[in-house]
Amino acid sequence: MPLIPVQTLDDPRLTVFRDVKATRHSRWAGRFVAEGARLVKRLLSSDFVVESLMLTEGRVEEFSSWLRPEIPTFVMPQTLAAELVGYNFHCGAMACALRKPSPSLDDIMARGGERMTFVVCPDVNDPENIGTLIRLGAAFGIDAMLLGPACADPFSRRVLRVSMGNALTLPIVCSQDLNADLLASGSERRSAHEPDASAFRRIEPLGQARRPARLALLFGNEANGLGSEWLELCDRRLTIPMQGADSLNVAISAGIFLHHFTASAPVPSVSRP
Repeated sequence: MPLIPVQTLDDPRLTVFRDVKATRHSRWAGRFVAEGARLVKRLLSSDFVVESLMLTEGRVEEFSSWLRPEIPTFVMPQTLAAELVGYNFHCGAMACALRKPSPSLDDIMARGGERMTFVVCPDVNDPENIGTLIRLGAAFGIDAMLLGPACADPFSRRVLRVSMGNALTLPIVCSQDLNADLLASGSERRSAHEPDASAFRRIEPLGQARRPARLALLFGNEANGLGSEWLELCDRRLTIPMQGADSLNVAISAGIFLHHFTASAPVPSVSRP
């Protein structure tokens, strides 16, 4: 399909790009929107079905080798694009794609090897934290993320931007019953990050912790941490010893945990008691 010049915003095909900063309808419409030249190119390189592109006139040449005849590509002046999306649209590139069904945890487990690592978030609702956790998970080679229903949408525009598009490739299970999925996961140990070491009598400093072959790391939101129902599922409770501060951002904590368990703590040779 050739480039489609846009001089008016009345075209109903532009609806998905309208006021994207203020609306969240795409989560329930089976679509998501990616913003920015680099992220749009990563989307086009993925196996997601891209429905349409929107470019400002200054971005057309840059994208000339990326355009596909089957994808409608709308081109408009920057001022018109800013009016459409609801903010100053400096990045000049946006794409709409279809969501995939959430992968099955059973399938991920079946495809995995003896050693697997999962990051589990029951209710981390801050988009920047979820985006950073996804990026960290990809960087440290985890097998999947498990998100509870209260978590931020992993395919929201903001999360995709913060994750640098890693949500397009990292398996993300959006669970409707996270408790049941964890119980059925088969992970040898489920470990909780507990930021306040005074809260429990038996808390293990992270530096002393060794990992089992299959490990699920649970992280709570920054306001309330992990609730008792999640802590009861865990075999171990771990903390990061600190001086001069009583807590860390959840994404920073996750980076420390993932570095420890993927690089610093080899699987012990002894079997689980």
